[in-house]
Amino acid sequence: MANVPAKPRVGALRLARKRIACPDIGALMRYRDRVVRVLAEARGQRVMIESVDVHGRRFVSTVKWASLGLIQDQLF
Repeated sequence: MANVPAKPRVGALRLARKRIACPDIGALMRYRDRVVRVLAEARGQRVMIESVDVHGRRFVSTVKWASLGLIQDQLF
């Protein structure tokens, strides 16, 4: 039998396309309906974010990179 190169696995190609870069530390981003600040990179494609609730209290959470979005033309 002739040596036929193996086809790449479909799953491997799919992962290569979905690879997302970690946002910069200190960047303002959108998470759900809030504007948040990226504090640090955590493991497992997660980042620590800081957000403020309606009473002015600050919260630190860990979320996946894929859950963060870019801020559009205006902040509010």
